[in-house]
Parts: sequence; C-alpha cells; structure tokens
Amino acid sequence: MTGGQPGVSASSPPAPVTVAWPQPLVPVIVLGRLNRFAVAALPEAEVPDRAPAPVPPAGGTGAPAASEAVGGRDGADRDRPLRLHLPNSGRMAELLAPGTRGLARLAAGDPHRRTAGELLLVAYRGRWVSVDARMPNRLFLAALRARALPPFAAYRRWQAEVPWGRGRLDFRLEDADPPAPPCLVETKSCNLVEGGTALFPDAPTARGSRHLDAMAAAVRQGWRAAVVWFVQRDDAVRLAPHSTADPAFAAALARARAAGVEAYAYRCRVTPAAIAVLDAIPVLTAPVVQGDPSPSASPGAAMRSERRSSLR
Repeated sequence: MTGGQPGVSASSPPAPVTVAWPQPLVPVIVLGRLNRFAVAALPEAEVPDRAPAPVPPAGGTGAPAASEAVGGRDGADRDRPLRLHLPNSGRMAELLAPGTRGLARLAAGDPHRRTAGELLLVAYRGRWVSVDARMPNRLFLAALRARALPPFAAYRRWQAEVPWGRGRLDFRLEDADPPAPPCLVETKSCNLVEGGTALFPDAPTARGSRHLDAMAAAVRQGWRAAVVWFVQRDDAVRLAPHSTADPAFAAALARARAAGVEAYAYRCRVTPAAIAVLDAIPVLTAPVVQGDPSPSASPGAAMRSERRSSLR
C-alpha cells in the first residue's frame, strides 16, 4: 500500500527542490558520540598520519580541502577534540563510528555557544548522508513554495509548528485550488537504509506514535493528514517501519494508514553543496522481508512491484 490522496499518484516525480548547506563546511574526523546531541571530532587537517579521505562522488560536488576550510588551530588547541552539536537524536551507530569522515559547520568567535559548531554530513559507503534532522522541514517548506510535490501542490497557504492536541504538528496546509480539506503534515527524517529499505525509526519514538494517533483522529473528524519522510541519502528504494527498533511506532503507522492518514517518502541526493529531492519511493506498512524485491532494484522497479502487489 503506497498511500496517497485520491487522484494523485504517490509515485509522481517531484519538481526539483534543493536546499543549500551553510558554507564553508569543514572536513572532520568523528571520534565518537558524547551524548544524544553532541559528538567529538577533529578537523581532518589535524589528524596525524592520515591521508585526506576521498570525497564520495555524490553529484560530482566535492568538499573543500581541509587546509582551505580550517583557519588553522595552533598551540594548545591542536589535537584537542571539537565538541560539535549533533542535530539528530537518532542512534545512527553505523554513521557515527569512530574514524568516520564528516563535514561540519564551525561557529568561530561566538562565546555563548556550548559547542564549536555542528556536524551536518557524514561519508558512508561511498556517499554523503545527512545527519541533520531539521532538514525535512526545510525541504518540505521549499517544496510548498515551489508547488513541487504533487500531493500538496494545490495548497496556497500554510502554517508551521501548529498547536494540536497536547503537542504540535509540523504543518497545516489550507486554501487548496482545486478545493480540498485542510491538511495536517508531519515530516520525518530517515537516514538508516538496509538492503535498499529505508527504516524508520532507528530508536523508539513515543512522540512519533502520538503524532500518528493524533492525525488519525483528525482524519476521522474530516481533516486530511499526511506523514512525509525525507530519506537523506540516495540508496533507498522503499521505506518501511523499523518494527524491531520500535514496534509501537509500526503499530501506530498501521492504525493511521487504516484510518486514512496518507504516507509519502522521498529520497534525496546529498552533496557538500546542497541536498536535493530526487523522487518518491513507496511506503510500506508491514515490516520488510529482506530480498523481496532485490535490494539492487531501482526505485522505479520497487514502486512498480508494490503497485502490482496492491492490485492482487
């Protein structure tokens, strides 16, 4: 079940949407995670006896050389790890292994900061992966302004951070042309991919389950509601709930889909310059049995297979 608004194809290609990263980005080597929202890292230029790592060929856009990006620390500062903000509370164990190459935005000269900057991208298996969980809201907002995502292109007004029930939802969309009910949207970040399947979440999220239940209740009251994932890497062919990491979320997603909550996922290409939305991939409700379809299948092939199965 790929989910979607009646009359709108979930697999319709989005118009180009790109959000630039702040510049300059500094090559760093991750030393380890300090807590949920911080990592220790060293500028790559200061790592002794280490040749500069090759830049993943994502989109053909390279990172700045460390010697160009780092103003050069000297004396007691050299070899002292940087404490970097990590804008993502997910586990991301495979992405943050010690020795991983990353790109960070440093914040020099701000005495009020508790960190030296923030880690935004990491290199993993030959590609750049975003670790910035704030990016989906920015991508969705850019898509709204460009009317770039077919399921939401009709809406002309929107509000972010909408109070709803006991919490907030990311967006409320209104004033559709042609007319449609107002739409509640919750965006999600995903950067865990196994065997071609994007898995969400990678750690328990009671908040995520509450959002789904709240949107299901809204649909029963006549609203339209949708959850939208942005997979912040380009090697996923579908998205599925990570029932091993959070069975409660998987159950909440199944309840929400049954109630009429729509589900969409878009994979992205990440480069040191920007993150770009590529195309839609199907959202599955049931856990995935690895190898069906083949992990090497293209997103288009996976979507065609999913559409065929939904007709049986």
